[in-house]
Amino acid sequence: MVLKKVRRRLGDVMIAVGLALCALAITITLSAPANAQNANNETQRGQGTGEKDPWLGGNWQLGAIGKVESNPYRGADSTDLNGLPLIAYDAERMHIGTDEVDIKVWKNDFASVSFIGGLRGAPFDPDDSSYLNGMEDPDMGYDIGMGFATRLWRGELVGKYLTDVTDTHDGHEVDLSYSVPVQWGHARFKWGAGVTWQSENLVDYGAGVARNEVRADRAYYAPDATFLPHLDLSVAYSLTENLNIIGTGGVVYLSDEYTDSPIIDDDYVLSAGLGLVYTF
Repeated sequence: MVLKKVRRRLGDVMIAVGLALCALAITITLSAPANAQNANNETQRGQGTGEKDPWLGGNWQLGAIGKVESNPYRGADSTDLNGLPLIAYDAERMHIGTDEVDIKVWKNDFASVSFIGGLRGAPFDPDDSSYLNGMEDPDMGYDIGMGFATRLWRGELVGKYLTDVTDTHDGHEVDLSYSVPVQWGHARFKWGAGVTWQSENLVDYGAGVARNEVRADRAYYAPDATFLPHLDLSVAYSLTENLNIIGTGGVVYLSDEYTDSPIIDDDYVLSAGLGLVYTF
């Protein structure tokens, strides 16, 4: 009982942290008219000297990204293979695409605050295994929120807060990660690590078992909020001036709130992705 109260308090704290990121973004944006004016002046000067507009001086990206991921669900195939077409507009302060949305509402040479958004894929398909048959088919969702990034030592510290806006899981997520870039010839690597906090509604979306989904071999399960450590790696290699190969990899360690679920078999999720992107 005491542990449950502590978890709920931690959940309240993490939601407060996420809302604080939103408040920080709004405060910085509204309280820095001088920065906005300077940005406009810089834009005007940049236009006069041939420099790119940070909003409209970007490029279009076309491509496709394939991803293979280990499947932690009981009785399901060991891996899932997914593909995503990439169509995006990418500028210094704005990225809008099928992969994600990142609009920097405030930025200087050392830090930035962004409005972010992205699709959240359904965690499983009830047809993935006979054991999952009878589970409610979860929908894909769309999350929006705020992000904060700042230079720190040799790398970058990034914080993100996301919340569901499609009434899919009604949950919240806060992520804090640190990454370090490495240039090796034509290849640009970025490796990092972090921890993600997920609210109990979001964990329930991926690991919960409702009372109407109970079977003789599948007990009712209502998880609490939890923390998920993760390791990440990405690489971009330039084939030509406009054509790049993108690779990603990572591992997410599942906490007890996931592994104690009767529909989860593994205690980690491995992923790897490969894409080809043309920029013009």
